[in-house]
Amino acid sequence: MIAMSQRERRGAHRVPVSIYVSQVVGDELHRCFSTSLSMSGLYMERMTGAFGRRSRIVQVEIPLPGENDSLWAKGVVVYDCIDPLFHGTAVRFAAMADGHRRLLLDWLGEQKRSLALGDRRTNIFRAPATLIRH
Repeated sequence: MIAMSQRERRGAHRVPVSIYVSQVVGDELHRCFSTSLSMSGLYMERMTGAFGRRSRIVQVEIPLPGENDSLWAKGVVVYDCIDPLFHGTAVRFAAMADGHRRLLLDWLGEQKRSLALGDRRTNIFRAPATLIRH
């Protein structure tokens, strides 16, 4: 396992994605939808509802499209963003296996090249959310 830099705050280029991920909080598994992924972390959303998180530490499973294996990372919740429909969570990666880190680096590189060639995502408008910094 490797430790990620604590100084890295939005230092890594984010890639827009549309990936279902699993967030493990304590003993509970929550299915979320990730819209942004980088070497330093991700942003994910789930439907607003009861959610008892007692720690800012979470585990995430990220199944990368086109890859056979999922990535696992330990992360720290940086902030929560809540609106009437969705609970968004930004997570900074704290630890990841070396092999998973290399796989993520390669995969993100491929995605950046695709975006550079003109593959753009369409943003969907939603009502403003309430930002909760941790």
